[in-house]
Amino acid sequence: MASYLIMTPPGAAADDERARFVADGFSWTAFFFPALWLFAKRAWLLGIPVAVLQVLLISLSTFPGGFVPAFLMHLALSLLVSLEGPLVVAWLLSAKDWTLRRIVPAQDLETAERIYYSSATGQPEKATPLQSVEWSGRRRTGNSTGPDFFESYGER
Repeated sequence: MASYLIMTPPGAAADDERARFVADGFSWTAFFFPALWLFAKRAWLLGIPVAVLQVLLISLSTFPGGFVPAFLMHLALSLLVSLEGPLVVAWLLSAKDWTLRRIVPAQDLETAERIYYSSATGQPEKATPLQSVEWSGRRRTGNSTGPDFFESYGER
């Protein structure tokens, strides 16, 4: 089951039909064609270095003893883009003031759309853009002496 990040354009209502559903998960297309996938998602500043790196890795593979290292580096690059690429797309939308409305776990895109639009309201609501979490500024609660890896949030 995948999670879908639902993002709406700046100033749009929650039930806007221009909402983007970004699947947070592995992308096979990004795995096999990392640079082209980034270009298709309009991540130009990331796609260009990835394309240059792919060309360099192909040229490295022609040298004696260079095939295995080039193959392993290309595999690592493909895995990085295919696993983190969808979140980069969400981050790029957030940088353009798109608003993260909701994260919906669903089997496929149609199910995610059905779940989201069944509960979305037509009024613009106050939602915050996608932001990174600052972990260093957190305070400890209770009498714990070690790090708070597992917080209960008031549950027992």
